[in-house]
Order: sequence, then structure tokens, then C-alpha cells
Amino acid sequence: MKRTIAISALLAASLLSAGEMRYASGTYELEGGFLGLGSKKDTDISAYSLVQQHKNLFSSRWYYSYNVTWYDSDRLLQAQQTLDTGTTQLLPGNPLGSTASTVAIPVMRYRYQGLDAQGVIGYDLLHTSERDFLGAGLLLGISAPWIDSEKDSDNTTNDTDVIADAFQKSKTKILTYRIGPSFTFRKSLGEYFSLYGSATIAYQTGTIENDYAGTDTSVNGRYDELDMCIRFQPLSYDRSFGWFTLSPRLYATLGYRYTHWEYKDVAIDTSGAGITFAKSDMKMSASTAYFGVGYAF
Repeated sequence: MKRTIAISALLAASLLSAGEMRYASGTYELEGGFLGLGSKKDTDISAYSLVQQHKNLFSSRWYYSYNVTWYDSDRLLQAQQTLDTGTTQLLPGNPLGSTASTVAIPVMRYRYQGLDAQGVIGYDLLHTSERDFLGAGLLLGISAPWIDSEKDSDNTTNDTDVIADAFQKSKTKILTYRIGPSFTFRKSLGEYFSLYGSATIAYQTGTIENDYAGTDTSVNGRYDELDMCIRFQPLSYDRSFGWFTLSPRLYATLGYRYTHWEYKDVAIDTSGAGITFAKSDMKMSASTAYFGVGYAF
């Protein structure tokens, strides 16, 4: 909570001089890591962001940028399936006390929510104007989402569904930090329009915790991002007041952003029954189209 308040305060101070507010909508995908989630599943997602694409420090080629995004997905449905655990074990709730190497995973629902924030300090390798540049920098970021999981009301009952009662509503919390190179450019397209793009490949490390299973796992992985947009800037002029100059800018953006989080060798047991199953790479991604409005002085 304290970290969120601090980030919000810094953003509020930054937005006094410049910033962009965005709304995005698209598709969220989740694959692996969770018990029984062996195939890629997707659902709709919304995102709300505070963004600074590129801001030069004073009159130098050094720049900074940031992006703070809140994600909120719809419910993602995982169909009932049978999982081969690879071992023979006692199944809780089985009145016969028999052993088996497979368990039935009930129909599960997942919902992704949380905060993702990052900042970049970089240098313009090429710079002819504020609308024509090519920059490279170092990105530092943090992801702090959580995934709610629960049994769906449409679960069926069959002879193998002996493990279903073990699953309860739970929350999986993810906290990772990332660092890596980031590249950005802008190219003017006439008087009012410009094309903007950025790309990032970063290393990330952190923890994944599930409250019901009582697990706390250290993870490593990678983070990838691609952001492309058309920027429309109808208001742009400079006015000197002697010892300082005001340069008001009003603009709108229309674009696409793809973000991908990957964590190596994850096995999140949401059953609460201590089931052993093979680890796999946990992959999450959000593909969104966005509209934003921003200003700068």
C-alpha cells in the first residue's frame, strides 16, 4: 500500500507539468503455472494508464518516460479436465481410500487484476526536434498483480471428480521487478501528426504466492513490450517570457500496446491438497488498443 501511495504521489507531481491519460481494451491470455491450466486461455481486459512517452530533460538529449497501468480482466474459464500427477497418492475425500495417479480438476475461473509500473532514463541517439528522435535507455519496472481463482458454478460430477471439494477460492499474488534496455522513436507526419513507437526486452525476478495453498515461490523470467501509436497534436507553440519559456502542447494518441510476462518453472497448486505436478513456464500477455489525451508545458 505504501508503495502504491508513493508511486501515485510521484505521478501526480509529474502530471502537473506533463502527462497522458489512457483507456485501453483488448485481450488477456494466461497459460501454464496453475494446476490444470495446460493450454492457453484468453478473456477481455481493460486498462487505465498514466503515461509520459518521452520528455527531454531541459535542453539536453537525456530523456525520461514512464507508464503506470491498472489492469482488470473479465473472468477466464478453464474447463474441467483430468490431470496426470505422475505419482500415486491418496486422494482427499475418497471414501474408499484408494490411490490413483490422476485427479480431476473442476471447472475453474480466474480473474487478473493489478498494477504495473515502469520508468525509463535514456539518451537520444538522434534528435532533430521533439517530434523526430531515436532514443535508447534503461528501464526499471515493477509488476504487482494478483489472480483470483475459484470453482465455477457449472461444475459437473463424475466418478473421477473426487478432488473437487478440495478447491476453494484463493488469491495468487505476483510481485516482480524488471530491468532491461528500452528503445523509442518518433517521426513527424506533417504539421499535426507523428508516429511513435517503443520496444523493451527486460529480465524480471520476484515471487509468486498463493494464500490457500500457502506457497511462496521465487521466480525469474522475461518481460517484453511493444507500443505503437499515431499522435495528433493540434496545439503546439512556444512563448518566451524573458527568463523562461512556456511551450504548451495538447495532443491525443491512438495506438496498440502488447505486454508479455513470462516466469520460468512455475507450479501453483490452487487445490490446497498438496498435489504434485510438473512445473511449466507461466505466460501472461495483454494485447490492447488504446486512446489517450495528454498535455505538456
